[in-house]
Formats: sequence, structure tokens, C-alpha cells
Amino acid sequence: MKFLNNLTMPSFKMTYLYILAILILRLDLVFLNTMPTGGDMGAHVVPIKYFIDNFALNFQLNGWSNDWFAGYPLYFFYFPFPAVLTFFLNLIFPYPIAFKLMVVVSIIITIYSFERIFRKNQANFSFLGFVAGITYVLTESFTIYGGNLASTLAGQFSFTYSVAFANLAIAFISNTENKNKHVLSAVFLGLSLLSHLIPFIIYGVIYIYFWIREKNTSIEKISSALIFIFLTVRFTTSLFANLEYTTNMSYTPYTKISDLVKSDVTPFLVAFVIIFLINSKKIYSRKDTSIFEWSLLIISILLYFYVPEGALWNGRVVSFFNLAVIVLFFKVIESSMEEIFKYEQGKIIIKFLSAILLSVYLFNFFQKWNIASYKSFIYPLILMALIGIVYFFSSSTDIFKLSFAFSIILTITFLPYWVSWNFNGYENKDQWSDIDSLYSNLNELPPGRIIWEPNADLNKYGTPMVLMTIPLYTHHSSMEGLYFDSSITTPFHFIAVSGLAERPSNPVGGLRYINNQFEQGQQYLEDLGVDYFITYTDTITEKSQASDKLNFLFSSGPFSVFSIESEKIELVTQNIIEFEKVPFLERTMSSLFRNTDYSNFFTSAYENFSNLDSERVIELPNTHYKLKKSLADKAEITNLKITSNTISFTTDRPNELHQIKVSYFPNWKIVNGEGPYRISPSFMAVVPNSENVELTFIKTQKESNSFYIALFSLLLFVGLSQKRKTGE
Repeated sequence: MKFLNNLTMPSFKMTYLYILAILILRLDLVFLNTMPTGGDMGAHVVPIKYFIDNFALNFQLNGWSNDWFAGYPLYFFYFPFPAVLTFFLNLIFPYPIAFKLMVVVSIIITIYSFERIFRKNQANFSFLGFVAGITYVLTESFTIYGGNLASTLAGQFSFTYSVAFANLAIAFISNTENKNKHVLSAVFLGLSLLSHLIPFIIYGVIYIYFWIREKNTSIEKISSALIFIFLTVRFTTSLFANLEYTTNMSYTPYTKISDLVKSDVTPFLVAFVIIFLINSKKIYSRKDTSIFEWSLLIISILLYFYVPEGALWNGRVVSFFNLAVIVLFFKVIESSMEEIFKYEQGKIIIKFLSAILLSVYLFNFFQKWNIASYKSFIYPLILMALIGIVYFFSSSTDIFKLSFAFSIILTITFLPYWVSWNFNGYENKDQWSDIDSLYSNLNELPPGRIIWEPNADLNKYGTPMVLMTIPLYTHHSSMEGLYFDSSITTPFHFIAVSGLAERPSNPVGGLRYINNQFEQGQQYLEDLGVDYFITYTDTITEKSQASDKLNFLFSSGPFSVFSIESEKIELVTQNIIEFEKVPFLERTMSSLFRNTDYSNFFTSAYENFSNLDSERVIELPNTHYKLKKSLADKAEITNLKITSNTISFTTDRPNELHQIKVSYFPNWKIVNGEGPYRISPSFMAVVPNSENVELTFIKTQKESNSFYIALFSLLLFVGLSQKRKTGE
């Protein structure tokens, strides 16, 4: 106790509370050198590791990966900040630990961002702001929308970072005396964009209001804009220039109020409404709340009910609604705290009531969890509660706030289990040996492209997406991956696999799936250039063994592996349907708002998918001459090599139309020939001018220009900063 009293009150509060938050996140498991799993997180480990191994050391923000979906542009559409942070952490820690630390940091920064929003001035730590942050991250009523711990553990850590940085951008521009707040807030806003687009867009509207309102000099405003451009222009150029090459997941929008107002935020909403109705004049006169949380509340409600169907799924705004309600509730509680406590008949009463309430919560929590399995979580939490009672007992306000914080922490239900499941890692799952054995056997086969039978039962290995890690542990690629929106091959893969699975997931909305049509699914294996098929259920294994197109290779545990005769390069011998390329602006607006007023290539390719043997749709600029199908039956293809930077092969049929079964993307350029053109379903077609064919993945002119814009912005920012210092 003497040691505790030697600490200043604010520093001890802050240290104590953040230790409390860290205990919930189980650092004992974070520092286990095991690959994290659980939901989407168990697949995110693949692209981030690819970024570290192939991009980061080359100072490359994005590029091409062949790991998933017959190739896809990596970090053109998905957001790079978590990968960049993991790279730096990986310089110190092994990759699995670095990844888990990156996830944990997203939650800690989110809590910190709430606390900063609540600070009355820059120096004073806000106890209740921390409680508001812990309340937000520990909500359990949704698990995929982003922002809270449950969503983060399910793989939405990028969204969580974006919310945290957006909060900090608002906090620094609206509520701090820092002389560099215009620059700091712009940096946080840029990091929000580099983490996720949706929070950035929603917060950006509010940020502009504060940016205009702040009485900064012109130099300060220009400096903030320049540093924001420097951070974001390279990524946003790649993103918006290529939006047409994303997949529309066609999420079904919510319509019910109950889907917006979740059960765990309802008490805060009701309490806020009551307090506001009783004390609205005082709340307004004291300026207890700000334009930030009111704007966020109104924007989230409007977007939920009125946003047009498009790239934004309205389920995403639930996270912002929760955040706004929690901030409003705790702000009016904070401002009313003195008024509430002045009616107590004795401070000792509120102290003992808070301590008793906290003890009851501890007892119930202790009874609820299996001590043997969670002792590393439960005992430290109990110890922290006892320390808190002893230290904060001298202040009735602080002990009340502490009991409030613990009432949130000790009523969580599934989160401790999820944290344990994810951070214990793949290797500690009871049946991980099945996967380890499968991967060892796959590594004995020549490298190839794999389709595997999806099944919810695979969750016993860590996540139903466990086999998405095939590229991480073997030299093969998996047709199924996580970044569904990032590849234009995604819909065609899921149509194909729906015929090859006993219980397909069918995640892309609006498609005509071929459930139980095994023969058609086999044909698509050839069309998509697949080399191996892995079965899991007895039903699909038996069908595969009876097939004359699939060759049984081996069984490993519950898995059976078959090979398929398919080609990565073929002559285009089918009838050609030319599709005239739509102007860029219309293509981009269609991707944003899913405008179907005009025809688009995907619709034509989708309609053609069941007729690939007889017809192929090719997208051509309107100035191009007519392409002809090949009259030969087959080309002799040798020396085929497909990497993240080049595709090369030798053909005996130069000057004829070839199909390359790698996902189309405009950064691919042929060295000596014409194309590549987008050909149905989603691949590349070229006309080589010689027998030796080579395509390279290049940086486009727009991307090069964006780099120079970023560099110019940085130099101009430095110049203005020097001028500002000189002026001071």
C-alpha cells in the first residue's frame, strides 16, 4: 500500500486500468509461439505473412499473390496498415507472436481512443473515458461488424484499427491544446483510411466540420492536408483506379430496428434518453455532449435505414451506433456525477455498496468459469479487483467507477473462450495432427492449385477456413481464400465448389449455385485450372473415387486427395463474344453503388459460365480489331512458370489467342504481343507474337504518379513546417 501511495493518482489509475485491459487479452497466450486461429483470423495469417516475405523488404505496399483464387491483387483493395505493423513487430518477435500482438494493440488503441475523447484537457487521464472504451470493446451482441473485441477476434482487426484512429483524429482536432494537433489529427485520419475505408468515410464527414471550424492558420490547414495526402495517396490510387475488379458480395441489408439496437447497448440507450429528458437544459448549457457523438448517432441511423444497396452493407453501421450511444451515455453520466453524489447521506455508503457489488460480480464470475482451464485469466483478474478495492476505496467516485468497469468485465460470456481458442493457436488444437499430416503429404506432390471441400466441422482444427492456410504451410496454392472482394475469380470458385461439397457455404449472394451437381463441379475444376481436389466427407470421397476425371492419390486422416488433368494455358477454340469495355467513370461508379443500368463484363461472364466449352466472352477496347478463335485443337505449352511478378511459357502456336488461367488484372502486361484481355470466366487472354511468351506485373503510370505526388506532398509539408517554425 505504501508503494501504491507513492504513485501519483492519475498515473496509477492509467497503469492499473490498462493492465486490467491487457489481462483480458491474455498476454500469456499471446507470447506462445503458435499460429493464431479462429474465424477469419485463422486465414488472415496467410496474406500478412506473404506481405512480410515478399513486399515489405522491397518497400512495396501491394502486389500480386498466387496463394488464393487463381491469383489476386494483394493490398490493392484490402487495407495494409495491420500488415505493415506486423512486419515491424516481426523484426523483434516470431511471426505468430507478432501477429497476435498486432491484434491486441488494436483493442488497446481503441480503448485509449475513447479515453482521449473524454479528456477535459490533454494532461488529465479520464477514468470514465476508459470505462466507456472497455464497455464498447466488450460488447458481445455482434461478432462480425467490427470495432469490438468479438469482431476483432473473428478477423475484423483492420476495422477496429480504423475506428480507433478515427476516434483519435476527432479527439486531437477537437479537444486538445497540442500545438501540432492539426498534423497529428491528419496522421490519425490517414491511418484510419489505411486500416479500413468505411470508418474513414463516416468519420471523415465529421472531421471536415472540425477541420473547417478550427481557427488554425492557412499554413497549418495546408500542412495537415499535405501529410494526409502523403500517407494515403499511393494506396487510394490503386484502390479507386481498380474498383471494377472487386467482387460484389451482395450482402442482404437489415431492415429491423432490433438489428440496429442490440441488447447490450439498449440499457445505455434507455438510461441516456431518461437522463437527457430530465436534464436536457443543463446538458445543453454545460455542453456535456459534442457534435461528434450526435453526428455519429444520426449518420449511423440514416445509413442503416436509407443507404442505397452498394459497397456498404448497413450491418456495418451497428458498430458506430453502439459507439455513439456509449459515448453519449458516459458523457452525461460524467457531467452528472457530482450532482448524483451530492445527494448521498454519507460517502461511506456508496463506497461499501460499490465494494459489495464488485464482490458479488467476482463471486459469480468465479463460479461461472472452469478454474482449471482459465486460471491464468481468472486469478490475475481477481487480484486486480482486490487491489482496486483497496486503492480506490478512499474515493467514493473512483470506487463507483471501478465497480462500473468490473460490472462490464465480469459479465462477459464467451469472450474469454474466444481469446483462449484464438491465441492458443492451431498447433494446440486436439486434432491438429490431421492437418499437419495432410500438409506433409501435400508437400510430396508437385506444386499445384487446390480446391478443397468446405465443411463447418473443420472448425475443430481452429476455424472452418483452416485449409486456406495451404499456401502458408505447403508449396501449393488454394483456390479458396479470405479476401473475397479482392478477386474477380471469387464468384466462379464458389459456384464450382458448391457442386463439390456436401454442405457448401455459398457466401456470395445472388448466384445460381450448383449444389449436389457433382459432374458439373468436376468440369469446373478443369475450367479453373485446378490440379488437386481434397475431400472431407464420406459422400464426396465416394463420388470422387467413382469419377473417371479424378485420380486418387492418398488419404490422410479424414482427408482424401485427388488429382485432375487440367491446363493453365490453353488455346481459345470457342466462339468469341466481344464485350466492349465500358468507360472508366461508369465502371467505377457501378462498383461503388452496384448500378446495373448498363451491362458489365461480370454479368456476361456469369451468364457464360455454364457454356465455357462453346463460347467465351472477351472484353476489348472499342478501338480494337476483331479477335479470332484458334483453329488448332491444342497448343504444346512448355517451360511454364507462374510467380508473383512474371508469367512465362513457350508455345508452338504464336499469333493465336491463348487463355491464361490466372485472374485478370490490368497491371499484367505482355512483353511481346497483344493483351492481356479479360476473358470469361475471369482470366487473361493474350496473342503472343513469338513462341516465348512473358507477362510481367508492373506498376502502372497512375501508381507511379501517386508515388511522386506523395513525395512532393512530404517535401512541401517539411518546407511549410520550417516556415511555420521560423514565423514563431
